[in-house]
Amino acid sequence: MNQRQAVLGILRDAASPVSTAECAAKFSQAVGLGNEAEIVNQVSRKLPS
Repeated sequence: MNQRQAVLGILRDAASPVSTAECAAKFSQAVGLGNEAEIVNQVSRKLPS
């Protein structure tokens, strides 16, 4: 799964709108990075808002 597919899957599966931080947390879990705060911060800065 590439990064774009992961983000689109998160948005598609969301029952309601998600924030960039929520998307980043779910993305880091989906790609196996875990949910450490620093990782989520780094990922959320790279996702378009």
